[in-house]
Amino acid sequence: MLFFKGNSKNVWMNIDKPTKKCTIHTNCSYLDKKSETKYKGILELKRDGGWLKFDSKNEAKKYHLNNCGTYSLIEHC
Repeated sequence: MLFFKGNSKNVWMNIDKPTKKCTIHTNCSYLDKKSETKYKGILELKRDGGWLKFDSKNEAKKYHLNNCGTYSLIEHC
């Protein structure tokens, strides 16, 4: 699995497997609150999903299309 190191702009995607949603976050309070749990990872996917970091929104959208195409895509901020 390929992950991208961030540049000047943080782009994170929260992948939530139980709800089948991918949410893109760029600059909001949700980024400060993300934390790893037993079932949800940071920079890795676990049973219920996880937070992945990308260089741009376009890279996140490509990942969604190629890996989670049946999940809804939301651009939160």
